[in-house]
Amino acid sequence: MTAMPAECLQQPDLEALVAAATAEVAPSWPLDRSIAVNPWWQQRDRSVQDVAAEQQAWFGIPMLMPATPAGEAVPEWAGSVAAVQDVNLRQKGARALPWLTEIKQQMSQFCALWASYPEQVAQDQNINERMYKQWLTITRQDRGIQLLLNNKNVKRQLQALPTDYQALYQQALQLPLDEAQWSVYLQVLLHDIYGWASVFAQRRWQRELEQQPRFNDELTQLLTIRLAWDLVCWHSVSTETRQQFERQWAAYEQVKAEVKQQQAPLWQRQQHCEWRYQQQLAAQLQRPCDTRSERPEMQAVLCIDVRSEPMRRALEAQSESIQTLGFAGFFGLPVEYQISPGYSKPQLPGLLAPQWQVCQPDDAESQRKHIETWRSASWHRAHESPAGAYGWVEMSGLTKAWKLLKRSLTYKPQRRVASPGMNQQAWQISRAGQPASATELAQLAANALNGMGLTANFAPHVLLVGHSASTRNNPHAASLECGACGGQSGSANAQVLAQILNQHEVRTVLSEQHGITIPTSTEFLPGLHDTTQQQLNLLSPCSDDKLQGWLEKANTQAQREQLQRLSPGSHKDDQQTCSVQLQKRAGSWAEVRPEWGLARNAAIIFAPRAATRNCHFDARAFLHDYHAEQDPEQQILTQLMTAPMVVAHWINMQYYASTVAPQQFGSGNKLLHNVVADGLGVFEGNGGDIRIGLSRQSLHDGENWYHEPLRLTVVIAASQTAIDRVISEQPVVRQLIDNDWLYLWQWQPEQQLQPQQRSATGWKPVEDSQQAMNSKREERA
Repeated sequence: MTAMPAECLQQPDLEALVAAATAEVAPSWPLDRSIAVNPWWQQRDRSVQDVAAEQQAWFGIPMLMPATPAGEAVPEWAGSVAAVQDVNLRQKGARALPWLTEIKQQMSQFCALWASYPEQVAQDQNINERMYKQWLTITRQDRGIQLLLNNKNVKRQLQALPTDYQALYQQALQLPLDEAQWSVYLQVLLHDIYGWASVFAQRRWQRELEQQPRFNDELTQLLTIRLAWDLVCWHSVSTETRQQFERQWAAYEQVKAEVKQQQAPLWQRQQHCEWRYQQQLAAQLQRPCDTRSERPEMQAVLCIDVRSEPMRRALEAQSESIQTLGFAGFFGLPVEYQISPGYSKPQLPGLLAPQWQVCQPDDAESQRKHIETWRSASWHRAHESPAGAYGWVEMSGLTKAWKLLKRSLTYKPQRRVASPGMNQQAWQISRAGQPASATELAQLAANALNGMGLTANFAPHVLLVGHSASTRNNPHAASLECGACGGQSGSANAQVLAQILNQHEVRTVLSEQHGITIPTSTEFLPGLHDTTQQQLNLLSPCSDDKLQGWLEKANTQAQREQLQRLSPGSHKDDQQTCSVQLQKRAGSWAEVRPEWGLARNAAIIFAPRAATRNCHFDARAFLHDYHAEQDPEQQILTQLMTAPMVVAHWINMQYYASTVAPQQFGSGNKLLHNVVADGLGVFEGNGGDIRIGLSRQSLHDGENWYHEPLRLTVVIAASQTAIDRVISEQPVVRQLIDNDWLYLWQWQPEQQLQPQQRSATGWKPVEDSQQAMNSKREERA
């Protein structure tokens, strides 16, 4: 097939195509607000098999584990003009630096500078050109680029670039691409610097969430800059390179078709791995339900995080009168925590905007703690800066020697910024400066209690347990915190909800307006589950020795399991040894693997805890309480399938992507990380694209992959009719199911029936689905 001359091609609307290409980029949050993201989220409207073929064929990104360590051979695809030039340079043995490598390095360094020190411009300057114009000014003055590329024509072509982005688009139309090819080509350019594209996608997302009417769209300008670079390359390369570029784009669909055919056996193997796990899951779900109905002595509500599952088992093992529940770790409170004037932290999922503000009065002691916290934060931020790290060592190395030695010997875990500022004073809850009324607080409380399925049969003690993590010297610390709290500790949310539920006025409104009566003997206690040390502690005084004894024994059991998970074969059984070992891991500044986070996550279950209390999910399942009989209109089910299910899918796919495509969606080796642009992300080394996703140490034990990349299995204890209704009303949910981004099971635990699996064609028994898959494997063999 021969490409048409550029002058014969229909002129596409390049500005619209640029907007469409940037809309395909999933966001990546800053390090201090780490939120798991499915990097292929914007492609959910297409089948996962088609997306996998496109990712591998056009962008060189695998979505499947290779059959062999060497990987699968796929057709070579260069993509951009710069990449085609690199191929030709390799073939000819030229000594110049690869063009694409230099372009990535130059753009990445510029983006780091731009993000750290935003340009101040006049109000009348075109807001969509700020970043592009600044890049053009800096790059034209860079004398080293043409030397590194070994091409004298580059400087002249940079000078010839127009300063108006629309004029640049008109010049770019001379590239021999039709509209369909342009759509893919622009995404190829973005994938060349996808880390920064994801960062700017998040900044765009945040501005839209805050409803800012005008903003500097950095993502669009990033693509404009990358397009400008390829235009420079087009005018600087040989006729042979241009012809090769045309030939490859004439065959871009054929390359995808070849890759899709090659991936077929890999998909069979992937499904077999998922089936093996689902066999174990189905066996657990066949265990008998717990039938106790008497009032429990203690209830504990923990986050649905997979790391809570071992702690819930440990608590329940202490007494039959202990009941645990699973609920999103922000406890349904759309709040932001105001730590001090001018500084606040969102305490809710990143997809939502805070509606309420919570804070504690500033007495002398808390003010002192705030000052210490800020000083500590400033010190750490200075160390994170490549220049600051060396400067601080030169200026204050001797004065810090004792502290460094002390930290090396004591293994004291480090709390996140603002954690020391919390005290035992009452929380103030307000919106737009106005204190919340008892009616408003009761509505927040009712939403939370209904969501967790706790509307009756309250125990004398109800623990509301947030979770956090303890690590040292870890720029990715937020990735171990509560994702439901926006990568923060759930401590503030637990304390605020406990305070609300303990107020007499709120309980009165709850009873009168919401039909929820809380006994006067019931006390809500905030707690915090440290997942790194696997330790649950109360955040308010409690004189009940029996309850304290339960917590101590549960901590011991959970710590033993945690230590076995981190150090297989360990036989340290006594409580003190387990606790000390975990504390050392949490407090060591040299520890690259303080805990496993959410690695090996594979399922989420929406069901009464009575149906799963006798199950052991090995810290692989998110557990959210759901009582279908209390939800006749499927309002709660809709919330669950559009919020926790989607969040669990994001977490699942972030771990999946960081494992199967670590070069693109993993952040690499922790030992080589340098924090960039005040915490937007990290470089691996001193340059290249900004790295996003999970580090290798979060997924790999040094010898083998610890995380197994499986698509999420969603188990819902509800009728097929109820589930189908939500699917029909929610396009996002329907896309995830119909396009095979996850598995959906319907489960009837009280009848001990085989789960049913939902696909685009309807429902069928899980057993039949697995047998059909096995038959296909046998036929192919």
